[in-house]
Amino acid sequence: MRHRSTYRKRVIHHALSLVGLLVALTITATAQAQPQGFTWEQIRDKFLAASPTLQAQALSIESSRAAEITAGLRPNPQFQNDTTSATLGIYQEFEVPGKRPARIESARLATSISQTDFANARRTLVFNLRQAFVAALLSKSDLDFARDNLANYQKVVELNRLMLQQGAISRADFLKIELQTLQFQTDGDDASLALKTAKATLRALVGPSNLPQDFEVAGDLRAIPLEKNLSELQQLALANRPDLKSAETSRDKSLADLRLAKANRWPNPTFGTSFLHTGNELGEPSWFQPFYPKGGVSTAMGLALASVSIPLFNRNQGEVARATSEQLRADFLAQAARNQALQDVETAYASLESSRERVRLYEQTYLAQAKESLDIQEFSFRNGGASILDFLDAERTYRATQLAYRQQLAAYLTNLAQLEAAVGAPVTP
Repeated sequence: MRHRSTYRKRVIHHALSLVGLLVALTITATAQAQPQGFTWEQIRDKFLAASPTLQAQALSIESSRAAEITAGLRPNPQFQNDTTSATLGIYQEFEVPGKRPARIESARLATSISQTDFANARRTLVFNLRQAFVAALLSKSDLDFARDNLANYQKVVELNRLMLQQGAISRADFLKIELQTLQFQTDGDDASLALKTAKATLRALVGPSNLPQDFEVAGDLRAIPLEKNLSELQQLALANRPDLKSAETSRDKSLADLRLAKANRWPNPTFGTSFLHTGNELGEPSWFQPFYPKGGVSTAMGLALASVSIPLFNRNQGEVARATSEQLRADFLAQAARNQALQDVETAYASLESSRERVRLYEQTYLAQAKESLDIQEFSFRNGGASILDFLDAERTYRATQLAYRQQLAAYLTNLAQLEAAVGAPVTP
């Protein structure tokens, strides 16, 4: 008996171990079968690391830095040789003071503009990506709601089927209830298609090789509170908007270009030294003249101003006039960019405030009222106090209210992203 008991315990122990192993394998297989979820931060980082548009924009910064090197170069010396008289000379062009510093400053400011242009391109592309991500979140929320709503409504259908069998409702009323199922099934199909479309858009923006074919967006639709007022947001925009920085830097660059144009009114002088040697010192035959003609020996060396252009007619008048006009134009464009930044922030803030108020109304009033109305009508219908039309109307109202609430949450998040793009910096913790 004792051996049988021990054997039985061993069998039970092995069976429990096998069951535990099977459960663990099942859980592991289920976890592996689930598609990987990506948060907004993960998708944004993948996009910033792989976007070909941003990579192309970044190369413009390197081109501008190369132009800085070119702007700082000095003229090369010139070597001259005249074999008929054995003349050797080295000449160097000297730039008029003011030309090289203005040229270097203009190139440096051009690099700064390319950097802020890159930041502005990043700002715009990230906003487009955020819109696609919010659309995916909305579709995912709508799909989850449609599935839950369909499951709950199928319970209502089955309950009314029992009532039909018991003679509590007519077949006409039951058919009206059952036909309403089509609407919930259609909601699920529409949400599924919208989710696939949104995820395809995300894969196209991030790069098909950077996101798997089957993935999920991780996150919830919720109204993130904003604690800054309009004045604070506008001050942030004036300090952070990259397009405004580009416009202001362009104004500074136009001043450097004007200084360069004025400096170019004066030509650069060329100084040099030369060595002259004539005569015959070689012991070759008289018919051999390799470098200089026969005759008496003569050697001379000098250092002097070799050449300089006289600015009699061309004093770079056209370039000075053009640079002056560009300087005035850049000043006006900087003012326009400043005004546009303030307007963008004000418009985005107004849209966000409107969305926030609508979300508040739904959360504090309409969602609870729609659910209460549905519960009342369903209870009344089951007890004969309401018609089937009243019950279905309450069901449609509840469904429409829930979908509209999700639309408002998505609008709020989109407007918040628009506000961050208008400010040029994060506005929430």
